[in-house]
Amino acid sequence: MVDLVDDPGSVRALAQAIRDGATSSRTIVERCLARIDAIDGEVMAWLSIDAAGALADAEACDRETASGQSRGPLHGMPFGVKDIIDVRGVPTRAGTRARADAPPATMDATVVARLRAQGAIPLGKVHTTEFAYYEAVPPTRNPHDTTRTPGGSSAGSAAAVASGSVPFTLGSQTAGSVSRPAAFCGIGAFKPSTLSVVGTGVTPFAPSFDTVGVLAASAADAAFVVAAMAPDGLGFGTTPPPTEVSAVFLDDPLIDEKTAPSVMPAMAALQARLEATGIATHTAPSSVPLGDLAAWHRTVSSYELGRVHANLLDKENLISPRLAADIRGGQALSDAAYTAALSAIIAARHTFWAALPWPALVIVPPAPGAAPVGTATGDPNLIAPMTALGGPIASVPCGRCADTGMPLGAMMCAPPAHDAALAAVLNATDALLGVDR
Repeated sequence: MVDLVDDPGSVRALAQAIRDGATSSRTIVERCLARIDAIDGEVMAWLSIDAAGALADAEACDRETASGQSRGPLHGMPFGVKDIIDVRGVPTRAGTRARADAPPATMDATVVARLRAQGAIPLGKVHTTEFAYYEAVPPTRNPHDTTRTPGGSSAGSAAAVASGSVPFTLGSQTAGSVSRPAAFCGIGAFKPSTLSVVGTGVTPFAPSFDTVGVLAASAADAAFVVAAMAPDGLGFGTTPPPTEVSAVFLDDPLIDEKTAPSVMPAMAALQARLEATGIATHTAPSSVPLGDLAAWHRTVSSYELGRVHANLLDKENLISPRLAADIRGGQALSDAAYTAALSAIIAARHTFWAALPWPALVIVPPAPGAAPVGTATGDPNLIAPMTALGGPIASVPCGRCADTGMPLGAMMCAPPAHDAALAAVLNATDALLGVDR
């Protein structure tokens, strides 16, 4: 029986091996295709594969490598694309029957175009929940235990990496849709500062929060990819590494309420690892109640969902009942409630990050526990507050659940626009933070 979990390889190491001539882009693409053939009948991460196109692109990259040319740091690297993100020539179904007849996209989404410009190769589309919401869920399963959810909405993005079928994937986060699947599947991820990486060609959900992120074997690898597609203003390549970083394990009633006791040994082990890298750690209360942030985030998201997708009620028989009900619920919210929630979030960002200024790395568990049995995507209430606070979020594996043996993760959060500095910390601590996958 084939093991459904496998190391997809380090993006940085594979890219270096291509540059050095130790491997070829075609070899990596062929390995991905073979792995998909071997395991995706059970994992079901992939919606569609463009094998011929990916192999042709790989051969073009290899010819360029042989002549001493390179398009960028991701030259020859295959990747998967969450199916709310446009890839030219491929329909964007967004996990819904309402788009069953969608025509092929005529151009790449901004993020895909930027990755292509850096030499990366779209291998295919991976599954998402319907319109990146909670329901309906895709067929994707957690490679560590196929009776359990991979999380969502970036279900296929996480499962594809965790099963070793591609080095990295694109996901998106509006509440917790990058950080939670990464934790449930035992891999790394990097969600850049809110709204910093979106552009055209991404199906919206709640435009105040929608942000494209990356899932990979490690958070440092994911940050490496984000650096290749992020706007220059985030400072990748120009920001010096921070000195004397500390790590603050956040204390808040919502964390106490939501987090299962079985998670705590893994969080304690992460704290010990950080101490071993020379990062001083301590616990501090949140200056803004996370429960309030979660509620404000929910109000803004619901209001925007109700207006962005109002037209879906014209074909209600083709969408999930939960999505239809929540579109109506969002439409029932007043403009005043929406404005008040947005204003509260803006004020909370100033208050929270002033109390815990960089270089204090804020640590929060992303979920109450390990991936639950079934298909539900998981509780977003611990991640949504951090998404609302607007900064980059790195997801790192931090061990195994004491009860189930399933992977657990942790979120490392920094203030808005400190993406490059957070990436530098990940690079410095990667050897210790990449264990226990």
